[in-house]
Amino acid sequence: MFRHSLAITFALFLATLTSAQCPTTLAPTHPFVPPAPYFSIAAYSSFWYGSDALWTALPTDGKWPTFGKKEDGWVYRTKLVYWHRGFDWRKETEPDLIVTGKRLDGDAPTVAVAHANAVFLPSREGAGMMTLIDIPKAGCWEITAHYKGHDLGIVVSVEPENRR
Repeated sequence: MFRHSLAITFALFLATLTSAQCPTTLAPTHPFVPPAPYFSIAAYSSFWYGSDALWTALPTDGKWPTFGKKEDGWVYRTKLVYWHRGFDWRKETEPDLIVTGKRLDGDAPTVAVAHANAVFLPSREGAGMMTLIDIPKAGCWEITAHYKGHDLGIVVSVEPENRR
């Protein structure tokens, strides 16, 4: 029994390491399922992560591909969407969502984004909050969202795309 538990723990540990040895946030054993009326199934190759207080969708492999040129230091730009149970886009069109980022495996300026917009699908009531974030260098990054006293931290590996 102990050997089996140790093997599972070791396998999970290895699964969290990307090519850059970054302990990325991966899907938990018991995945988070958003409450109704929000989508209960995440998009292809992603999973829901968080709690009713604050959640987002993450890539299953923990990697965010960069774009740009190596000479420019690589850059990663993406739209991040977060949800909060009870968020009302009609009352909060520009939510007080703050997203910060710091590189864990090297030097890079910290990132802070304090502007977000409400987003929704007209046929659904489950509105979310979207912001745009620029990551200045490839590497292992801790990204933390702050909203109404709730924090949600993740770790992602920002990596150059393999272009063949």
